[in-house]
Amino acid sequence: MKNKIRELRERQGLTQEELGRKVGVSRQAILAIESEKFEPSIWLAHDIAAVFGCAIEEVFLFAESERKSRAEKSRRTAG
Repeated sequence: MKNKIRELRERQGLTQEELGRKVGVSRQAILAIESEKFEPSIWLAHDIAAVFGCAIEEVFLFAESERKSRAEKSRRTAG
């Protein structure tokens, strides 16, 4: 899922490791989320957004999510 984590993290001067520590995950997990290789749970997404003082929708761009668009296409063809 598209996200603004890197932009927000760098704006606050945080490393991936520091952000990971704040939300209870590894640096590698933050890297995977930033690079769109892993989608966080709603709870982790909430915690990440809270670190930046943003709403989840400001950090994670659901409208641009490839997974969401695939799901919408399958619903249209299934009906």
